[in-house]
Amino acid sequence: MSLHCTRRSFTPSRRGFTLVELLVVIGIIALLISILLPSLAKAQEQGRRTKCLANMKSMGMAFQMYVNENKMSVCAVNWGDSTTVNGKVTAGWLYRAGLGLFPFAAPLTETEVEQGALWPYLKTHGSYRCPGHSPDVVLGKTDSQTSYLMNGAINGYGRTKIYKINQFKNDNVCLWEADERATSGNAFNDGSSFPYESFDPNAPTSAGFSARHGKYATLGFVDGHSELVGHDQIYLWAQQAGRNPLWCSPPPDSADGH
Repeated sequence: MSLHCTRRSFTPSRRGFTLVELLVVIGIIALLISILLPSLAKAQEQGRRTKCLANMKSMGMAFQMYVNENKMSVCAVNWGDSTTVNGKVTAGWLYRAGLGLFPFAAPLTETEVEQGALWPYLKTHGSYRCPGHSPDVVLGKTDSQTSYLMNGAINGYGRTKIYKINQFKNDNVCLWEADERATSGNAFNDGSSFPYESFDPNAPTSAGFSARHGKYATLGFVDGHSELVGHDQIYLWAQQAGRNPLWCSPPPDSADGH
């Protein structure tokens, strides 16, 4: 008598996700994204701030190197159509003056920046721009190449004087991050400004210090260091009548820094 075993195959049943389960998964994913996105955005902005501070630090070091190679004299600002300072120095931390660029018929170019006084010490266009500053929006003329302006105090706010570095204090501001929202073009003009041009009391959002870092803007100081400084503090300095880190034109040409 023989026994025959019959082999039977078993196919496991397949069961898909129900609609409710899919909705729960999607909801969990959406919740995780909503939790993570602010952290990612904050980290991204922190990276931009750090890079902007590093850029300003590089520019401050370039400023110091220029001073050391020029008998302790500070570099010239770009101020209006001035072609020289005291008939000796071709004006321009950002670009070489005397080229017929100002008033600008077109935005500043990389080639023109490469003729500026600080270029030999920087040698990279990225150092002139905050990574959060879109190159697609050009409201003035110099913002095509830079996010920063030099404080006009460095040459006496139009007096076009060459000063020695020891005529300034370490906490005097030599560069600041200008306002990308300035529809009037005042923030990005010839490469340098008065502090009040950067915070117009009659229209504080028409020309101010940068808002791309929230309530802070990057400032570079005469001693070469850089800081993120709150708009409230900057606005206070800009509106003060006396000498302060922004209003720091040296005596005897200016008794109050203005």
